[in-house]
Amino acid sequence: MENSDDKTQPKPNPLRNLWPDVKTEKGRREAIKAGAIALAYVAVSYAIIAVLVLTTGRDLMGALDGIEIAVSLGLDLVVIVAASLMAWFFYKRESLVIACVGVIWIALEVAMKLVTAPGRGTVVALLALLFSINGLRGALAARKALQPTPEA
Repeated sequence: MENSDDKTQPKPNPLRNLWPDVKTEKGRREAIKAGAIALAYVAVSYAIIAVLVLTTGRDLMGALDGIEIAVSLGLDLVVIVAASLMAWFFYKRESLVIACVGVIWIALEVAMKLVTAPGRGTVVALLALLFSINGLRGALAARKALQPTPEA
């Protein structure tokens, strides 16, 4: 015997995770989680670059020597720590400021990839940008949900 409830429920959409509905609490949490993942991606990508510099003496732009290696590793370490902390605090605090900084940062990263190395990692970078935009949407929705509604 068929259940009438099965016919009324929509089929799950696998692409829904790419653009969650931020009007619901679950959707807001998913969007914020996506933004935190985008910031974590930045940290991981710079960690990979640091390992590349340590092991080969080259970064993505070419060979490095002496002081350039130290400067590159120092900057990579600063970026890794900053992106990791931003991802953590964004996930825990749902900060709108961190969401805005994250979107700008990742948009600049995507632009840099498109200019300096078109075709290399562009799809992943664009997905990170989409996740970061979702994080901003989630932070805006969370802020709006916290605001008291005026009573009529």
